[in-house]
Amino acid sequence: MKFLILDNSDKKMLFNYLKNLENNYFVEIKKRRNIRSNNQNRYYWKCIVQELANSLGYFPNEMHTILRSKFLSEWEMLEINNKKIGINKIKSSTDLNTKAFEIYADQIRIWALTDLGIRLMMPNEFN
Repeated sequence: MKFLILDNSDKKMLFNYLKNLENNYFVEIKKRRNIRSNNQNRYYWKCIVQELANSLGYFPNEMHTILRSKFLSEWEMLEINNKKIGINKIKSSTDLNTKAFEIYADQIRIWALTDLGIRLMMPNEFN
């Protein structure tokens, strides 16, 4: 269940909903941010994905998958039949807000330069 809180009536609705729940719930509250912009998306595919794909010999979609696996994955523990199982969950870059997307792009640029010797264009250099 997700709630978007824009005003006090939304807060009251959420509070009433929470009052009626049983125990054993996890609640996470995050500040709402805009998803990545069209400019960020164009920059990412042209200046990061395409450049790395060309340099390393991959197709762009393959390179995108590699970058997501390297920089957007996290281990999650699941309990199935009373056994804990670790899985590697890979996030989608389309779900990143503008700030998280810039952090993602920064991590890729740093990795490309330090580990691969490839300097990727900065956003302010992209037209």
